[in-house]
Amino acid sequence: MRLCGNILLLLACAALVPLCEVKASGGNDSLVAVQEGVVQEKNPGVITTFLDDEAAIWTSPLRMDGQEAITWGGIAVTTVALMSVDRPVARDTRRFRDEYAWVQAVSPVATQFGQFYVPYGIAAAFCLEGIAFRDDTSVDTGVLAVEAMLHSGIVVQVIKNISGRSRPFVTSDRSKWYGPNDLFIRYSRRGFSPFDSFPSGHTITAFTLATVIAGREEPWVGVLAYSCAGFCGISRMTQHDHWLSDVFVGGTLGVAIGKLELSRHDNLLAVYPSIGNKSAGVTLELRK
Repeated sequence: MRLCGNILLLLACAALVPLCEVKASGGNDSLVAVQEGVVQEKNPGVITTFLDDEAAIWTSPLRMDGQEAITWGGIAVTTVALMSVDRPVARDTRRFRDEYAWVQAVSPVATQFGQFYVPYGIAAAFCLEGIAFRDDTSVDTGVLAVEAMLHSGIVVQVIKNISGRSRPFVTSDRSKWYGPNDLFIRYSRRGFSPFDSFPSGHTITAFTLATVIAGREEPWVGVLAYSCAGFCGISRMTQHDHWLSDVFVGGTLGVAIGKLELSRHDNLLAVYPSIGNKSAGVTLELRK
C-alpha cells in the first residue's frame, strides 16, 4: 500500500504545476531556425508535443511547490482513509445493486461512459461537429480530449501494472496487493484483468474527458459531462469491478490530467473550407 500511495502522489502532482502554454504548428519538427543572425522560434509537431506532455506528467513532482505538496498530500491521506472502508463499501454497493432492479439496469449503461469507444466517440463527435459548422472550439475540444485520454491511459496502465491490486469480484472479503513481482505469472494463470483494479481505468477516462469538455464548452455542457463521469465511477462499484479508493484515485487523476492538457494547449486547430476545381471539403490546420 505504501508503494502505491507514493506512486500515486508522484504521478498525480503533474496537473497542478504551472506550465508554459504549448501550441502545435503545421508539422514542423525543428524547434529553432537561425537565419542571418536572427533566431526564429518554431513550434514542435504533434508527436513531439505529445511526448513533451507525457514527460511533463512524469517529471512534474520535481517542479512541485509547497501548496501543491499539501494538496496532493491531502489526496494521498484521503486515499488511504478510503482504503480502510473499501470492503464494507463494496459489500453494501453489491447488496444495493442486488436489491433494486433499476440499479441492475442502469449500472451497465453508466459504466459505458468509461469504455473505450464511448469517450473517444464523444471526442470524435466534437471534431465532426466543429468541422461541419466551422467551429474551431469544438474541434479543439475533441482533439484535446483524445490527447488527454491517451495520456491518462498510459498513466493508469503503469500504476495498474505496478500495484497489481485484486478486484472485488476476485477477493471480495479483502483487497490484496500483488505488486509488480508476479506480473507475468498473474497474466499467464488467470488473465490480467482480475489483478489491475487500482486505479479505475473507466473512471480516469471519463473524468479526463469531462474535465476537457468543462474547460472549453458552455457550463451546462461541463455539468452534464461531470455528471456522466460521476455515474460511471459509481457504476464501477455497483458492477463489483472496483473498490471505492480505485474510483476516487481514478477520478482525481482524470481531473488532473485533463487540467494539465488545458493548461498546456489552447486553440490547437483551425478549420477552413477547401475548394478546388473539381472538389470541395475542409482543411484542418495546426495553428502557430
